[in-house]
Formats: sequence, structure tokens, C-alpha cells
Amino acid sequence: MADSSSSSTSEYEKEELLDRMLTRLALCDDSKLEALLSKLLPLAISSLSAHSTLVRNKVLEILSHVNKRVKHQLEIRLPLAELWKVYTEPHAASMVKNFCIVYIEMAFDRASFKEKEDMGPVLIANVSKLPQQHQDIILRIAARVIGECHASGIDNEVAAKYRSISGSQDRELFIEFFRHTMLYQMPPQGGGSPPGLSVVQANRVIGKNPLKSDVILTMKLGILNVIEAMELTPELVYPIYLSACVDRQDPVVKRGEELLKKKAFGANLEDPNLVNRLFLLFNGTLAAENIPQESRVNPGNAALKTKLMSIFCRSITAANSFPATLQCIFGCMYGTDTTIRLKQLGMEFTVWVFKHANLDQLKLMGPVILNGILKLLDGYSYSDSDSVARDTKSFAFQAIGLLAQRLPQLFRDKIEMAVRLFDALKLEASSLRLVIQEATTSLATAYKGAQPAVLIELEKLLLHNFNAEQSEVRFCAVRWATSLFDLQHCPSRFICMLGAADPKLDI
Repeated sequence: MADSSSSSTSEYEKEELLDRMLTRLALCDDSKLEALLSKLLPLAISSLSAHSTLVRNKVLEILSHVNKRVKHQLEIRLPLAELWKVYTEPHAASMVKNFCIVYIEMAFDRASFKEKEDMGPVLIANVSKLPQQHQDIILRIAARVIGECHASGIDNEVAAKYRSISGSQDRELFIEFFRHTMLYQMPPQGGGSPPGLSVVQANRVIGKNPLKSDVILTMKLGILNVIEAMELTPELVYPIYLSACVDRQDPVVKRGEELLKKKAFGANLEDPNLVNRLFLLFNGTLAAENIPQESRVNPGNAALKTKLMSIFCRSITAANSFPATLQCIFGCMYGTDTTIRLKQLGMEFTVWVFKHANLDQLKLMGPVILNGILKLLDGYSYSDSDSVARDTKSFAFQAIGLLAQRLPQLFRDKIEMAVRLFDALKLEASSLRLVIQEATTSLATAYKGAQPAVLIELEKLLLHNFNAEQSEVRFCAVRWATSLFDLQHCPSRFICMLGAADPKLDI
């Protein structure tokens, strides 16, 4: 009973104190308001932990009065450091934290450059320990501070504070947020989320108020400078620098390219976590994944995809990342926003995949990709003369040759592919014939040990093609005859006899 009575007395005294503060606040001139708020505001918000409804109501009266007084007077600063101290107290009540975060945001809007600069590293140092609903708010404040303070550079002393952030969970959280910020672009008129982001991620970056282009620019430049100063591993920063390289704003592109060459050139492209993040940038959320619509990540734009393809073609892990590998290749071939250049790079990556993919992976992907290649080749005419079309077809034929060597069973039971390649040797431009010749030669190995009926069909094909005008066709006919049939096979011996009299010495 004594404890209950003491508690009631304490609550009553606190209410009396807050009432006097409210009176003092009401009588205070604007010129002295900042000094008064430096003590009053932290104390008032801390009092929200009281059980007494009367105390909490008195606090709300004080805060309402403060809001009216300072709303349109940005020159009146709020006690940022003291509010942060109240917010981060280990046993602070959730109601205290919720009100604190509101006034911390207001305090940052009014803080001096030096105060913001000093508080930036403090905000993200333990962000993973904050309530989930507050993490995004703090990260947005931190990104804004970094943009305002570090867009043109970062002081060595402040850089050391950022480098001292050691918590791996904190680092993962703010690196992810910075990556999303770097991908963010002003939304199109029709709405929706930018390429590379989901609706949830885009909203996480901007909060309730849309960002202006100049604010986005300074935030991105500041983030690039802070990330450089933190000296993080290349694998962590690689997606951020890569996204900067395809930004809409030239200063961001220039800085991103500089940092990509200087700081991320040693990134391990066989790191599965890095490769998965890069595939997410390219493909977005895979269609098979059961994820709500607002959380589905959009594929990156064409410029970013073009950058990514040159990276995938240097990574064996990327070649073995089924089903992301398959979706990437088909996105290049038939994606709604694909380009001629992406089709070419998709075929180059296909060659890389057929060369380096594990056999188990290749058995899953090979037949599907082969059908895609043939469909792509059917979409070109034999007269296509531009260099990109030639390169695309060149990679397509190389891919067929590689697949024939690694999965011969795909071709052994039918002669359609043999017919297609011999026809291509006759009909395609002379600049492609050497590549097609190599692919045709590789395809011959797939028919070793084929069924007699298939070999008879091939025998007819070789006899028909040996009299072709193009020397590459005659060369392949002789190679196939010597590769597939033994010395007692009369038709192949006949082809070899004719080959010996051919004017071309290599035949």
C-alpha cells in the first residue's frame, strides 16, 4: 500500500511539474524558446513512460503547443543529441520511442551542418537494434544527411567514424538501403516503381514525401563518397557502383565509373552472394516465386542489363545459377525491353554457359536454350548485314557447336540440325562461314554411334552437299565422311576420292 501511495504521489508531482512547464512554455518569448526546449522537450517525452493518463495527457498538451510554436520557425533548433539519447535508452517505452522519432526528424531539419555531420555515423551504427518500423525512418534521415554533408567530399575524421561501424547486421541493412537509393529514379508519369526496385523498396527510399531530383543527386553522390571512405569489401559495394554507372544524372555516372575501376575491380565474381544480387538486378523477382505484387522486384533497365551481361560472361558461378541463368538468357532474347545489343550479349553468355556449366545444370537448361537459339536464328534473314546481327548469329552457331560436344544425345536421333548447318554454310554471308564450319565440324561428333537409319540419312546429306559451290560445305562433307564412317564404307570413300581432286588444298 505504501508503494502504491508513493507511486501516486510521484505521478502527481510529475503532473504538477509538467503543468508548470506548460505555463512557462506559454509565457516564453520566441527568442528564448530554443533554450527552454533543450531541457523541456526530452523531459516531456520521457514522461510518456508514466502509467498515469493525466501525466501523458499533460505531455501531449506540451507537445501540441511546441508543434504550433516551431512549425513555421525553422530557425528554432531542437535538442537533437538529447532526443537521440532518450530514444536509445535501453528500457525506453515504445510510446517514448515513437514520439522521439518524430521530433528527431524535426530536429534534423533544423540542425547545423556540423551537428548533422557528427550525427550521421551515430544514426546507422546500431540501426539493426532499432524497432523494425523505425529502421527505415532512421536510414532515410541518414541518407539525407549524407547527401547534404558529403556530396562533394568527406572529412577524414568523419570518415573514420563511418569506418568504425563494425556490426555486420548494421552494415547489411544500410548497404541494402544505399543500394536501393542508388537504383531509385523519379517515377514515370504512370506511376509504378523504378527498374531494379519493388514498390515496397521504392517507398522505403522516399518515405511519405516525393524526392526532388536535386536531392536525389546529392544523396547519391554523398552515398558514393561515404561508401568509398568506409573501405568495404569489393563484393559489397560492386552492385552500388554498377548501378551508379547507369544513372540518369551525369555526375553520378562519372563518380560511379571512377569508383568501379578504382575500388571494385578486384571483386570476386565467383562469390555466390554477389552473383545472386546481380541476377536479381537483371531478372527482378522470378515468376515462379510466391511473393506479393508490391514486393516483386522489377528487372533492371536496358543500360544496367548491358553492364551486367559483360560481368556474367566472366563468372563460372553465373553460368551455374539455374534457373536465374536461364531467365537471363531468355530475357536477352525475348524480353519486352530487350535490344539488339542485349540479344548479342545473350548469345555470348549462352556460349559461356554451354562451355562452363556443370553437366547436371546443362541437362536442365540445354534443350530449352537450344530451342530459343533456333527461334532467334529463324527471326534473322540471311541478308542481315549489320555487325551486331552478325555477331549475334556467330555466337548462336558457336553455342550450337559447344552444346553438340557436351550434350550429343540432343542431336543424335535426328538429322535436322545437320541439315540446318549445311544449309547455313551455303546461304549465310561469307563472314559467318568459318564459325558455322567449326560448329558443323563439332556437330559431327554428336552422330558417332547413331542408329543405322540416321547414318543412312546423313550419308545422303553428305553426297548431296559435296558438289556445293561453297568450299566450306565440301570441307565439312569430307570431315563428316571420315569422322562417321569406317574405311569399308563405300559412299564415304567415294566422297574422299572426290575430295582428293578438289582445287582447294585444305579439302
